[in-house]
Amino acid sequence: MKPGGKDGKLYKIAEGEAVTGGASVALTASGFYKIKSVASSDSSLPAPDTSKSGYRALKPGDYVWLWKGQALATGDAVIPLTLTLISFVTDVSNSRNGNKTDITTQENVEVGIREYTVSPFSEGSGTINGMVDVDSEAQKELLNQFSAITEEDDDGHITVYKATQRKQDYMLSRRETETVGEIAMWEHFPVTVDSLTMDKPLDGAQNFNFNYSLDGGNNPGVIYYKVKEVA
Repeated sequence: MKPGGKDGKLYKIAEGEAVTGGASVALTASGFYKIKSVASSDSSLPAPDTSKSGYRALKPGDYVWLWKGQALATGDAVIPLTLTLISFVTDVSNSRNGNKTDITTQENVEVGIREYTVSPFSEGSGTINGMVDVDSEAQKELLNQFSAITEEDDDGHITVYKATQRKQDYMLSRRETETVGEIAMWEHFPVTVDSLTMDKPLDGAQNFNFNYSLDGGNNPGVIYYKVKEVA
């Protein structure tokens, strides 16, 4: 399955109340969860396939899809995540760059090619494009990183929100599916916003674009799962 652009969407993540494990505790809904804690022994969370290479077990901070009925032992805890579609987005570019260090010495002269060592770090960045949308709370939050926001509510209150820098936590779907047996592909997409552009052309839509850097401190990563049942 090779998904097209229409198969992917960008969502804003909101964390719910943690579900703490114990006797006979199980999840009541399938969905994305953030691991809060893992029992030091006899955890009920899914274990890794030890026949694979380069693996590790789940740890606090990981983002994962769990199915309804997943048991949670004492010491296990997960945070349910609510995904809200970001209405103003049209396109998302996402680039990753690996790093290397030049370790060429005089013994490489005979070969005539430089020698490198690979860095354990990479960088991710890109641009999220869209249109000005006065009804988008996600867009308002982005604007508030660069400008104060003054807002009147339905009750006549007027509130001024000071400009505040904050990290943004998104989930990007590459392929969404609820068909049993098919593979879904998502990307946990935490970012810091580097710059923002709002255009006002004479004709056409008002563009709203921002450049971002991927935030490695908030566990970005790609999530695959095979659909077992309709969530």
